[in-house]
Amino acid sequence: MKFTNSIAIAGIACSGMLPTVSAILGTSCLSALKAASQVPELFIEHLQREACSVGCEPTMKQWQHALKNQIIGELVEDGTAFCDAPEAKDAIADFLEDLMLGTGEACNHKLENKHLCHDPESVEPFVTCVRSKAQSSVTKSAPRLFQYMSEARCRKAEEYFTGDQLWEKDFPEHIQEYLSVCRDL
Repeated sequence: MKFTNSIAIAGIACSGMLPTVSAILGTSCLSALKAASQVPELFIEHLQREACSVGCEPTMKQWQHALKNQIIGELVEDGTAFCDAPEAKDAIADFLEDLMLGTGEACNHKLENKHLCHDPESVEPFVTCVRSKAQSSVTKSAPRLFQYMSEARCRKAEEYFTGDQLWEKDFPEHIQEYLSVCRDL
């Protein structure tokens, strides 16, 4: 059988490496990477909850601007403090930028000039695309993060990516600047 799809080959190679990666880093790190791949979709969900309720209509351009200039840097500070990994700030900033901005940019065409507060059926193709692109983005970026990973940090990272600290405290706090000007953008 001849493989022409590089993603299929990479997927097979990575699935073969999972036991090795798991043995080196532990299962907590695999769980943290899985949780990280869900961040863009959760970000959209929470952005919709916060922004739509106050009358914002976030477009892809606004999403990218708010993310890069107002949210990612603050979340990196919060997340690295939560995980006790201050030396990982640059790597995590690059990782989140690629994960969030890269997936949004790659899937922008799925929004068809709609905003993220459009009806859920209109936004779903975008969300589905983001979900798919996020998984490949995490796989691509993970090797750069390996040097900062330990079982304890991975447990904290998974807790941060999926827990209330990020989604109920840090994210709502850092999105306030965007919410205060969103109707003027």
